[in-house]
Amino acid sequence: MLAVEDVRLTGVYPTTHGVYENGVSHYRDGVTPFFDVLKQGGYRTAMIGKTHFSPVPDSIDHLDAHTGNTDMRGENVPASEFLETYLVNQTMQWIINTTASHPKTKWFAYLSMVSPHPPDWVPDGPWRTAYAGVTLPPIDYQQGDIQSLPQQTRMLLGLLGKEQDDPPAFPHGVPNMSYIDQPVGASPTGARYNYYALAAYVDFQVGRMLNFLDERRLSSGTFVAFWSDHGSQLFDHGIGNDKHTFFDGALRIPMLMRWPGVIPANVTAQFASTLDLVATTIVAAGQTPPRDWQGFDVVPALRASEPSSPRTVAVSVEYRAFALVTPRWKLAYFPEQDEGRLYQRQTDPLERNNLFGSNAHATTRDGLLRSLLRWRAQQDPIGYLQANSKPGAQTATEACNHTQNLRGTDAELRLQEDVLRFEQPLAQ
Repeated sequence: MLAVEDVRLTGVYPTTHGVYENGVSHYRDGVTPFFDVLKQGGYRTAMIGKTHFSPVPDSIDHLDAHTGNTDMRGENVPASEFLETYLVNQTMQWIINTTASHPKTKWFAYLSMVSPHPPDWVPDGPWRTAYAGVTLPPIDYQQGDIQSLPQQTRMLLGLLGKEQDDPPAFPHGVPNMSYIDQPVGASPTGARYNYYALAAYVDFQVGRMLNFLDERRLSSGTFVAFWSDHGSQLFDHGIGNDKHTFFDGALRIPMLMRWPGVIPANVTAQFASTLDLVATTIVAAGQTPPRDWQGFDVVPALRASEPSSPRTVAVSVEYRAFALVTPRWKLAYFPEQDEGRLYQRQTDPLERNNLFGSNAHATTRDGLLRSLLRWRAQQDPIGYLQANSKPGAQTATEACNHTQNLRGTDAELRLQEDVLRFEQPLAQ
């Protein structure tokens, strides 16, 4: 079993594990890292690449961590020594060593790449010319975009007090394309071409990994998942090569799976979350996810001739705010400021028309908001509570019995029931 790219460690939302943002150093007690579940199932495990896990689980047998974004990445680092090349090489060697001594050993490799990520240095190779002569999509920027961002977003991006200033990439009030779209290699920080080229470089490295599995005749027994932890705005909405927003540029990520003989090729399921990938990986490994995990196994949906994902809506958590995403709607709510955004995803894919204050959409807004707040009220550390609750007097016994029957997916299923009734056509 091979996992490529970043994955949630604990199978639960930040509201439960407590790591709300960059800089929070430890997840809460009572959560179960997926490495622990695999280790208990008899797997040899490796973590190779970027990680901010803290603490790093003891259940990892082989650790080769690279936390910094500049580690083995730079203007003069050749492709043969660049970080992602190194990570793939190390993963291959670990698999060879693990399977050579014990061919029937169950193994799990977590291969976590940094690219594409600022600084956007691109090593020499065919990926440097992958977009030569290609006109990239236009920047989606309008005057006043910074001022219109939610207060929390401006705070996290260092834009508070700068609402009337031009974004650094737009020194004259309009996108400065000579800065943003410089040729590959000309700028490690700003060029969109560099980001695209780095994505092509990562594709090449993933291809090397898949070819290795084929050549070693490991593909048929190996579940491969590829995904990212976030996207990038790439200067849309006046935000640089950054995230920390609920816009689709940062929120929607690639999620690909390969499992020959189990998952058919070219099958698409419409909805999933990174939480689902953790649960799916554990089930694919023949293990049972802990009761407090909040994701679903999506493999049965991919196996079906007409895929229908067990997840029909999703929630994203960004610091102290939340976004609810349905097939039709996206509702973002910032409780501290009582500030919200509501977008109709099908007719407004660029997320330009905020309907949160629209009287015509008040019923949908209020219904989605109540559903989201009901979901938030159920984000308890179930694993901790179940491990530390015991019966006593009548009240303690009743509460303990109720707690022991809770599952992490309960709130997810209730949320789906609550919000899908608001999927009616957009009010005219």
